[in-house]
Amino acid sequence: MTWTLEDSKLIYYVNRNDFSYLDINAKGQLELVIDDKRIPFQDIVKQVHKKTKYKKSSFAIRVPQLITKQIQELIQSFDTAIIKNDYQGNYFPIYPIKVNSQKLIIESIIKSHPTYSFEAGTKSEFILLLHALETEKHRLIMCNGGKDLEYLRTINQAIKDGYNVCISIETILEMKDTLKTIKETNVQLALRIKPYVAMHGHWGESSGRHSKFGLSIAEMLEVVKILKQKKKSKLVTMLHAHPGSQVTTLPDFYPFAEFMANTFKKLHNLGLTSLDTINFGGGLPIDYDNSLDPYFMEKYAQILVEQLAKFLPDFQPNISTESGRAITATSTMIMVRVIEKYAIFPDKEPKQKFIDDFQQRFDRLSQVQSIEQIIENWFDWDKKSGKLIDPDELLAFEFLTFQLKTTLRKKFYDFPGYSNYLENETIRSLLMPEFTLQGNFSVFNSIADYVLVHQYFPVIPISDLLEQPETIARLFDITCDSDGKVATYHTIKSKKKLFTKDDFLLTYPEQKTLNGFPISTMKSVVGGYLLIPLAGAYQDIIEFDHNLLGDLPDFLIGFDEGEWYVELINGAQSISELLAEVGFISTNTDDPYMDQDEEVEKEMTD
Repeated sequence: MTWTLEDSKLIYYVNRNDFSYLDINAKGQLELVIDDKRIPFQDIVKQVHKKTKYKKSSFAIRVPQLITKQIQELIQSFDTAIIKNDYQGNYFPIYPIKVNSQKLIIESIIKSHPTYSFEAGTKSEFILLLHALETEKHRLIMCNGGKDLEYLRTINQAIKDGYNVCISIETILEMKDTLKTIKETNVQLALRIKPYVAMHGHWGESSGRHSKFGLSIAEMLEVVKILKQKKKSKLVTMLHAHPGSQVTTLPDFYPFAEFMANTFKKLHNLGLTSLDTINFGGGLPIDYDNSLDPYFMEKYAQILVEQLAKFLPDFQPNISTESGRAITATSTMIMVRVIEKYAIFPDKEPKQKFIDDFQQRFDRLSQVQSIEQIIENWFDWDKKSGKLIDPDELLAFEFLTFQLKTTLRKKFYDFPGYSNYLENETIRSLLMPEFTLQGNFSVFNSIADYVLVHQYFPVIPISDLLEQPETIARLFDITCDSDGKVATYHTIKSKKKLFTKDDFLLTYPEQKTLNGFPISTMKSVVGGYLLIPLAGAYQDIIEFDHNLLGDLPDFLIGFDEGEWYVELINGAQSISELLAEVGFISTNTDDPYMDQDEEVEKEMTD
């Protein structure tokens, strides 16, 4: 088959949806695209090697310009929807710092927009924001989550010091404690309610009556009663609900917006006349696998504005959202250095004597007339391996297993209806990759969500991308843990059949999941780098130091008078720092990741 640049862009996701900042140049190199600047990742690697000691290391790349880009797109989406619907309210975005509370992230958001607000979910996050916004007190701080009396007293002092704070009321007790503790007259309250609608997605249980967050309908009415009794109804300025993170089904937002509009109207009728804002919480997704509508953000904004305009024609409130993942995910990428490759099957033919022992059976099972026969024959062959004890026999069997596996795989795709069998256990075994790569990183520290919630992260080679991919492979880290691997690939929906050179199909009419990701070429993979994008949401905060493997070095991509540069922000976490976290004292300042010398590396490459 003739392989094109557009084929490569398709299977590696680049230059579309939430990967619009990635592209492939005429040399087949993966590029970072910032405005009119195109930076090959290989050039970034060269700068890291030239300027720092991290010549064998994996590392993280921070690109704050991508935060600005996401913020601009989000605000533009709502501005367009407001104009289109002749909507009378305004849009005020809020960033929940639980998604990523690193100083670089917070400062990038502040620099990106003059009034962008922030959400704190805990007392410590609130204290962080008091420091971060010391000269930006006009920005709203939204206080969600549980609040004890000490936290409420801290909020009271912050309001007294001139900070702009809105307190989310989430329980009846919290309402009572707030009214007793907060003495400032300019306090703002939000009533956080459970969204009584069904939302789809990984975190869909955050909606409905069993939601962890917010007041039930009965509790909401009781809180209104307390406010009226205390003559404090005027303090409530916002209605708030959280539909769940990463809501990937656009129609779900229609009933959610209608529910919020009707609840807003009910609260106004009950006397909460200062209520002027609906906060739709989080939910806006990031497109990790190029499967979403390319105009998802614009349509999300359009639905919310359109529904409020429809159900609240007389009084149209301001709109807030607490988008986090959609703002920061693109800003961090992990560059994984490959330090070894492994072939699952032997590549050299063993002694003929042992081959002859299996040849007749091999010849018979390689002849198939249907997918059902492929399943039967592959199962029949594969189950034999567990009964082999002699190493020479096993070597010969594994050699022929590779030949049979590749033969049956090629024939599998020639039969109609093959996509209906992809979840069959035997077929999944047949479609397992024949190669694994080892990366000098820790899945648990760099992309912990891959293990925690099975969040999908793509893996993209940074070179040789003009070629038809040679094969698919799995990526292992250097932890001593079986979960330390990245071994999934979500295929792109396409009617065009695109295969690897060894006959793994990479595209299907409907999205499927493979057990390995495409690799452009295996020849130069060791010593090269693979890119894991979209690591800027949650991964920095929930990282695990599993096996005492800590943070990778962090590099900033910056610009000075139009020229890009690489700057080391933080070095790799040292062994002494990691030991101190578990109560031991050490003076060892080495990087805990693997550090190969030149001779070993040359042997591996050869």
